[in-house]
Amino acid sequence: MYTPILITFVTLTSVGIPTGTTLEGPHSVRRFNPESLASDDTLRTYFEDAGQTAIEFQQHVSLLSNPWLAGREPGTDGSSLAGEYITWNLQQIGLEPAFDGTWFQPFDFDIESTAPIVTHSFVEVAGETLEEDIDYVVLGNSGTGKVSAPVTFVGYAIEEGKDGYSSFDEETDLNGQIAFMLRYEPLDQEGVSLWAGRRFGPESAIRDKMQAVIDRGAVGVILVNPPNCRDGRRGLEIMRSSRFGSTNIPIVQFDQPTAGELVGGMNILAQMQRNADTGSVTTLPLDKTVTLETTVEKSAMHAKNIGGILQGRGELANEWLVIGGHYDHLGFGYTGTSSQGELHVGADDNASGSAAVLVLAKQLTETYEQSDDESLRSVLFLFFDAEEAGLHGSAAFVEDPIMDLEAINVMINMDMVGRLRDNNLSISGTGTATEFDTLIPELVAKTTLTASLTTGGTGPSDHTNFYTKDIPVLFFFTGLSEEYHTPQDRLHTLNPAGAARVITLVDTFVDVLVDEPKVHFTTNTKTKTNRATKMSSPVRLGVHPSYTEQLETGILLTGVSEGTCAEEAGLLADDVLLAWGDTELTGGRKLMELLKESAPGDVVTFTVRRGNQNIFVEVTLKAP
Repeated sequence: MYTPILITFVTLTSVGIPTGTTLEGPHSVRRFNPESLASDDTLRTYFEDAGQTAIEFQQHVSLLSNPWLAGREPGTDGSSLAGEYITWNLQQIGLEPAFDGTWFQPFDFDIESTAPIVTHSFVEVAGETLEEDIDYVVLGNSGTGKVSAPVTFVGYAIEEGKDGYSSFDEETDLNGQIAFMLRYEPLDQEGVSLWAGRRFGPESAIRDKMQAVIDRGAVGVILVNPPNCRDGRRGLEIMRSSRFGSTNIPIVQFDQPTAGELVGGMNILAQMQRNADTGSVTTLPLDKTVTLETTVEKSAMHAKNIGGILQGRGELANEWLVIGGHYDHLGFGYTGTSSQGELHVGADDNASGSAAVLVLAKQLTETYEQSDDESLRSVLFLFFDAEEAGLHGSAAFVEDPIMDLEAINVMINMDMVGRLRDNNLSISGTGTATEFDTLIPELVAKTTLTASLTTGGTGPSDHTNFYTKDIPVLFFFTGLSEEYHTPQDRLHTLNPAGAARVITLVDTFVDVLVDEPKVHFTTNTKTKTNRATKMSSPVRLGVHPSYTEQLETGILLTGVSEGTCAEEAGLLADDVLLAWGDTELTGGRKLMELLKESAPGDVVTFTVRRGNQNIFVEVTLKAP
């Protein structure tokens, strides 16, 4: 049971001396030693009862959630200080640096809400200079470059569509040319997709279209929205987001009147679209030269994972156990919060998980030193960066690991383990290895904890990226709270004694996983997940968006939680949510905004791409 720490302040009145009294002190200050009452020792008694694990946890989490670290936003001084603290502890424990002699694995990432900065742009058509944000915009996937080249119309720039459709001939060569491209995919006379009906199909993916013309030698791209398009966007892109990917050539979008002037009039542009709709014309050189100049500063953020190795021995030394948790948080609200500009110290999320990993690292190192076992797996203690912006740290690691991923026995993830209430703990990934069916109940039965078990291995935390590489995972989590992703997630809200119980349980799992036979990964649970979606809203949909794949439009689902309105409505993993009613879903942030504006009982009709078809799914929203 989570019992808050209560400190009673005793006034002088309780010992017979009225408050506000001044007395003559002793001749030596060293002789001043008032007697303590039992109530004065509440905090000391609490930690003595909780034990050394709780004390060490509290020491770590106190430093990591200190406002001095400014919320541990990736790439900041506060993040570097947190990294220094973690690596100092790993060194004191006696671990080895994980990354070629260093503790750090640096990587860059960007987020949808962080726009590339366009410091210069210039577009000229037939001697006429166009006006930025009126006639054109530089898109978020543009590179820096300066070209003056002839223009070739490439239709929808689709490599391969339905029924043999293609925007290109086998001999299409765009070397030295600017590709003039229609957005989306072929439409019927009503402006509706010929292939998807409602909204658009996977062939409309703008990254693929851009890559198709780049592969054929294009030196620049002009994008325009089709004049006759019912479901597409109107006007110019107002956010230079990163969802279109990244290129190294100038890429701009023209508004329709400007595109019409380029080809000789809106009627001609409309006819060119109709030809592209039917496939009767592939590429078409235009008698125009356009100058594109763009200088773009990419919005990459810098981050670094931290890793320390406890070397194994004997026959199992080349096999691994990974124990991890992310150490980053939101800083002053750079992502994932409605309180932008306010300090988020992230005590539970996830100073608690980082502290727990540090405590486990010390305990397991001592166990290895004292053990007579001649064969033990190596253990990697891994602290992920940039989790809050989209699981970037774990994605970077699994793409550039220090070991063969097949050598990993299990990945254990600890994210938000500081708020144990009523001894209730969530463990996800319980269906990702066949041995977990018996191992987990057996180990939990030896504790005072009640564990809620869920089979799935995906969810909005770092274990997901390991699971997608066919690695068994276990995710320990003490639940969401009202303070989640708010400035109120502070040290005094935590339950150190409860965290110690969670750490002790994880330690019993580790004891088994470092020397027992390797567990066997199972793949039949990918549609089932556990952890609540990271957001605060009056309703919960129960879907888990992909954090590693951004689409031009729509949200790819990696899983659907059991017992939620999404599951009841029939949404599935690998579905793509295209629209909420008539509102296009451009990413997870847009979905979060709509959920926050909703109420239990609201009925939403989602346009969903499932396989190669777009369908409608009606969902009745429920409270979390």
